[in-house]
Amino acid sequence: MKQLTIDFDRIRDIALRGIRRTSVFMGLGVNAARDDRLKEYQLTDLMMLRVMPDNVDDQTLAGFKTAFHQWIISNGLRELVETFATFLDQVHKVCLFIARSKGKVSDSERKAYGREFEKKGLENKLNSLRRGFSVFTSREKYFNSINKARNCITHRQGKVGPKDLKDQDAFRLVWLGLEVYAETPSGEKHSLMPPFPREGIILEGGGKVKVSVIERVTEYKLGDTIAFSPNDLGEICLLFLMATDDISKSALEYVKNMGIEIQDCAKL
Repeated sequence: MKQLTIDFDRIRDIALRGIRRTSVFMGLGVNAARDDRLKEYQLTDLMMLRVMPDNVDDQTLAGFKTAFHQWIISNGLRELVETFATFLDQVHKVCLFIARSKGKVSDSERKAYGREFEKKGLENKLNSLRRGFSVFTSREKYFNSINKARNCITHRQGKVGPKDLKDQDAFRLVWLGLEVYAETPSGEKHSLMPPFPREGIILEGGGKVKVSVIERVTEYKLGDTIAFSPNDLGEICLLFLMATDDISKSALEYVKNMGIEIQDCAKL
C-alpha cells in the first residue's frame, strides 16, 4: 500500500510566515511613517520617472505619511488574512483527504468541497472546518471583525460607511489583547503597558507582575475613521498566532480520531 506523509509543520508555517512578515513589515512601515526625520519620498533620482514634485511643504509631506501609515496597515492586515486563509485551505484539504481515505466522502465530493471551500471568506472557512471536522479556534468571532476593518481600510480609507454598519448604530472592532500590570498586596493595579511614565512606577508595599488576556472593543460610528496603534497591531498578530495553534491542534485531534498514525507532534 502506498504511504503518504502529511507534514503539519509545513502547513502551519504558512500562517506563521504570514504573521512574521506582517509584524516586521508593518513595524518598518509604521515606524517610518511616524519618524519625523524621514522626509525622502521620491522613488527614483531620474527626473523623467518622477511623478511628484520636489520639496513639498510640511503639511503635504505630513499628508503623505498619514496616508502611508494607513496603506501599510491595510496591506499588513491583508497579508495576515490571506495567508491565514491559505493555511485554512491546506488544513481543509488534509481533512478532506483523510475523510476520503476513510470512506466518509467520495472522490468527486472531495474535489467539489475543496473548490467550494477555497471560494469562501475567512468567516465561512472557519465555520466549515468547525462543522465538518471539529477543527476550530475559540477565537473565531474576532476574525470576522478584523476582516471587516481591513475591508473598510482598503475600500474606504478607513472611514466607516453604511456597508460597515449593516443597520447597526456602530461598527464594533473586537480583538484579544494582553494586559500586563503590577498588582499590590491590597489589590491595586498599575498598568505596565507603554507608554511608561518617565518617572517609572514605584510600589511602596511591593507587588506582583501579572499578565492576562482581555477583549479589546472599539466602536466606530458612521463617518469615524478606523485607526490602530502599534500595540493594537502587535496584539492582532498575536491573536492570529494563537488561532493558528488552535487550528493546528484540533486538526491533529481529527487526524488521530480517524485512526491515522501521527509522529513527532512536540512542536505543537
